[in-house]
Amino acid sequence: MGLFEFIDYLGTFVFAVTGASIAGNSKFDFFGMLFLAFLTAVGGGTVRDLIISESVFWTLNPIYIYIILLGTISTFFMLNFYEKQKSVLLFLDTLGLGFFVVVGTQKTLLLGFNNETSLIMGTISAVLGGILRSAFSGEESILYQKELYATVAALSSLLFILLTSMGLEWIYSAAASIIVAFITRYSAIKYGIKLPALNKES
Repeated sequence: MGLFEFIDYLGTFVFAVTGASIAGNSKFDFFGMLFLAFLTAVGGGTVRDLIISESVFWTLNPIYIYIILLGTISTFFMLNFYEKQKSVLLFLDTLGLGFFVVVGTQKTLLLGFNNETSLIMGTISAVLGGILRSAFSGEESILYQKELYATVAALSSLLFILLTSMGLEWIYSAAASIIVAFITRYSAIKYGIKLPALNKES
C-alpha cells in the first residue's frame, strides 16, 4: 500500500466516523449510522468520479466498504465519548477534509485534467460528503454554517496545485495543504472569520 492509498483510506475512515457519530447523535440505529457513514465517506469521491467519467472508486475495491464498516462499528461503541468530546469530531472532520482535498485534487491532476478542474474536483471530494451528511441527518448544512468549510477546501486544493506546479513533491504539497486546512478552519472558528453573506432582508 502506497502513501497515497493510505491517505485515501484514512480519510475514508475518519469521515465514516464523523458521519456515524452525527447519525448516532440524531438517534439513528446502527444501520442508519452505517448509511450516513457511507454517504459521508464516499459521497464526494463518487460524484467526482462520475463527473470526470471514471469508474467509481469504491466499486473497484471493496476495502472502502470494510473501512466504513469498521469506522461505524468503532463509533457505535464510542458514541458517548464523541458526544462529550466535540473537539475530537472537529479534529477528525478537518483531518478528513484535508485528506480528501489531496486525494481528489491529485487524482484529477494525474488523469490529465487542467488545474481549474482539479481544484473543483478536489473541493467536491472533500465537501460533498459533508453536505450529504447534513441533508440526511437534519443538521444545518455546512454550506449555511458561519464557519468556513468549502472555502477551506478550495484554498487547500489551490495550495496543493500551486506547490506541485512549482515542482514540489506531491507528499510535501499534501502535508502543506492539510496543515493549512487545519490552521484556516480552526482560526476561522476561534476568531469568527467568515465570508460576507447576503442579507436576506435587503
